[in-house]
Amino acid sequence: MRTTKHLGAQILTLFFMAFACGADPVYDTTIGVAAIPAEVGAHAGTFALKTVSTTLVHVPIFGDKNGGGSNYRLVKRTYNAKEKIYSQSSELCGGENFEVAGVTTAAPEETYRLVPPSEKEIVTIDHDKGTYVGTGHIQLWALKDMPDPVTSTLPKGKKQAKEAPFKDYIYDMDGDGKDGVTMKISGIVNGEVYVIQRKFVDLSGIILGPDRAIGLASNSYTTIILGDNISIYDPKDGSAETHPDPKLSWFEEIRMPETSTCDDVMAALQSGKISLTRPF
Repeated sequence: MRTTKHLGAQILTLFFMAFACGADPVYDTTIGVAAIPAEVGAHAGTFALKTVSTTLVHVPIFGDKNGGGSNYRLVKRTYNAKEKIYSQSSELCGGENFEVAGVTTAAPEETYRLVPPSEKEIVTIDHDKGTYVGTGHIQLWALKDMPDPVTSTLPKGKKQAKEAPFKDYIYDMDGDGKDGVTMKISGIVNGEVYVIQRKFVDLSGIILGPDRAIGLASNSYTTIILGDNISIYDPKDGSAETHPDPKLSWFEEIRMPETSTCDDVMAALQSGKISLTRPF
């Protein structure tokens, strides 16, 4: 005969078992998609990551235009069971900038791959709820040997960039004989502009099982123009700010084979495995 004591113990056991299962997967109201949970540690491995940054550019005469661009990364990630976080490194594989008021600023794919890998990134995933947060991504375009890559002060303009200590941080990253990175200007004007840039990207979204994640991207950056060869165009004209619609800056991450390279990431983009347009 089952005693009340034994029955009470079973009910208590079932209660804690149900509690241990965690919360239900979240429905992200901002992007309008429900998360799909995954096993703890399931997001270790190799991934292709697309991030889109959209800005609102205030252009003289033309008014406000959407600007920004896309980056494509190869991500290598491991899981730390003790700290319950993922550590990862990522490298840039390619990208493009959006056309603004008839002008496009571009660098060849090989220039993106010269940006040093970002080595100290952290991803935190609630595997039951399906939430995803990525921090620590940094891009240093033609900048090196700073005391602290994250917090060191950058020059305020091209004049200060020629002074110590800033001049010691700047180098000819693409090896074309001009300090900084050479960006090609094309459209209603043509030529080159030489820049340095420090960029940070944070991600917040949901997982869709063990092989995919989507959500919003938060971008911040400092760009210093060192010079240009365009006499009729001042690249300092206009200003930009984060676009007021947060859904226009987004990310998508998909699992790739462990041996994947940057070439495989770009091939996944061309084949449609990585979304060409926003997937929510």
